Amino acid sequence: MDTQIFARIFLAFWAGFLAIPTLATANTFHQLLEEKHRLEQQFGIQTLECFPFIKNIGFTEDQIPKIQQCLRGTRTLIGAFFESGNVSYKTVGISDRFLRTAGFHTILIPWDATKAEVLHFTQNQPSHETQTAFLDQVRILKQKILKNIKVRDFYCSQEISNDDCLRGYKNLVLVKLPSTLKTTGWREVVITHPRTQPESPGTLVLDFNDSPAEMRKSLLQDPYKTWKPRQKLYERIQERYGSVFKGKLQIENLICAVDISLKECERGASNLVLASHSLDLRMRHWGRIIINRYNTLIQGDFHASIRYDLPPEEIQKYFLRKPIKTQASKMASRAIKLEGTTKNNSTQLRAVCDLESLRSAQCVNAFETFIRFVKKNRDYQAQRPWDTLMFVDGTQLDRVNFALNSSSRATYLYMDANSDDAQLATYLNQFR
Repeated sequence: MDTQIFARIFLAFWAGFLAIPTLATANTFHQLLEEKHRLEQQFGIQTLECFPFIKNIGFTEDQIPKIQQCLRGTRTLIGAFFESGNVSYKTVGISDRFLRTAGFHTILIPWDATKAEVLHFTQNQPSHETQTAFLDQVRILKQKILKNIKVRDFYCSQEISNDDCLRGYKNLVLVKLPSTLKTTGWREVVITHPRTQPESPGTLVLDFNDSPAEMRKSLLQDPYKTWKPRQKLYERIQERYGSVFKGKLQIENLICAVDISLKECERGASNLVLASHSLDLRMRHWGRIIINRYNTLIQGDFHASIRYDLPPEEIQKYFLRKPIKTQASKMASRAIKLEGTTKNNSTQLRAVCDLESLRSAQCVNAFETFIRFVKKNRDYQAQRPWDTLMFVDGTQLDRVNFALNSSSRATYLYMDANSDDAQLATYLNQFR
């Protein structure tokens, strides 16, 4: 009897060991999807984001360690949730700091925090009475603000804490605008910290620490006049460099990020012009180019971000990775053909490629890997309600966050287009 019991324990252990992804089959993106599913099913978490407010990524490949760090932080969080037993959060972010934000159901935790640290933070929630009193105070302040300030919408950014948000509302409620002013002209007001820049001409960003006088001065500014210098900059850049961008690189659209100065924008455009003298660079596809402060990223076959101070020779060197036009067109045509080949396959999954930031070569690789899987597993059928397999680039943070929180996740399976045969099989067999 003892021998039989030991044998059963050994077999159970061995089966569990085999189920652990090996170095050959492990895929960080797929594991993150699995952990998000656990958070949904066992703790009622609706949203999980990896480094949601990160601005300084670096280069394209620098996103990979961030996704690995996000997986580590997510597993630490799950361990803490299991131990605490009482979870009232709906939105969690894996980042570089602890933060309670957007009320009492949204938190950030550092990716490298210990379980004990996370447990202490998540259990150290204000009492229900304190939360209710806080939310009542915010609601009363917002009602008073709406009476004083004629604006369509105002809110706090999730980048600041609950206490900082309350401080911003307390300052804003003291602002008195002229009674003759029917509207401020601003479409929305965002209370956040001074490092944040507006994303559109109609958005006014206020620092939560601004005094009522400073807030009043900002509210009385004309949105059009605030953005007029940037508009003039674009006109000057187009006048000076437009023919080069269109003629040599055939760039569809050049944009400067909102957090760089006019001189920095012009410097980035000048560096790109100098880089465009390379014949090899001109043979690449160019769509939308964003000159920004931190990042140099290749986004699909066409789009890119370029750090404003990256030297022309570095731009040339880095973007030689982009496929030349003939290669990209060939791969795009092959991807369309392969998509047609996979229609009505035995798995009952419709296979599609993400249209955002996925290179056509990655799409082709994903389709070919899937086709090999279908041929080797003729009896495989996906469980219902899964009906679509979407390939995304699991090495890019924005596409990882998209897949983790997509509204189509009830019927869509998201897979890393960079997967090899073993990784794809490991992932799909979970849904057999």
